Amino acid sequence: MLLTVEPGIYLPEQGGVRIEDVVLVTPEGAEVLYSMPKTVLLTGAA
Repeated sequence: MLLTVEPGIYLPEQGGVRIEDVVLVTPEGAEVLYSMPKTVLLTGAA
């Protein structure tokens, strides 16, 4: 079975972002597929 984990944050009048991981679940356990590094890049004033 494949699942997606998709946490997100949305700020009124500012916008938002959502990240996604795909997880393969088998009887032997779970494995994250297509995982990318998660870093924050700040641009401009808050």
